[in-house]
Amino acid sequence: MNDDALRAAWTSIQPTKETLVTTMNAVLDEDRVTRQRERWVRLASLTTTALLCPGLVWFAAHGKTPLVRGGYALMALGTSLVLFAEWLHRTWSRQALPGPSDARSQLQTTALSLARQASLFRTAPFWCAPIFIGAAFIGAWIYQERSHAEAYLLWATIGAGWLMSAVSGLSMSKRLDNRHSKIEVLLSELRELS
Repeated sequence: MNDDALRAAWTSIQPTKETLVTTMNAVLDEDRVTRQRERWVRLASLTTTALLCPGLVWFAAHGKTPLVRGGYALMALGTSLVLFAEWLHRTWSRQALPGPSDARSQLQTTALSLARQASLFRTAPFWCAPIFIGAAFIGAWIYQERSHAEAYLLWATIGAGWLMSAVSGLSMSKRLDNRHSKIEVLLSELRELS
């Protein structure tokens, strides 16, 4: 059965209030389970990043040369931006938690939160750029003072890390967009049924 036939069969079924309530509860449960699964990974990464920031600030203050100090200062700035982005994500996640409101408003709040979070992940390569640019400065110092091969290796690692952050940000934003679109479809069906 191709996608068009499946879509036609799905749209020919008239949703009832019971099926929409069941679907709505399933979507909210899926969102809750996903949030719980991500919570521990986020907590570990947040703790690691928070512990890294004071060290970077210290190295920015006591680096050997202005290039090294500038590199560490940029890395500290980027790490602070990552912490701020994580704080935003957690704030938006908390806003999407079920509350005393009705299920429709809960779905709308969750959809808005997912759209914001997807946008945040899509822009990850930009707001974490100072970390990678600062590390590139350290690579420039290594190139001048130590070894060309080590500098090239560091720059290649930095480029790979930046690329991985962009790919993982886009991947996460697609997953969030997928969850958002499911909720939007459910909300439109609820509006039609009302």
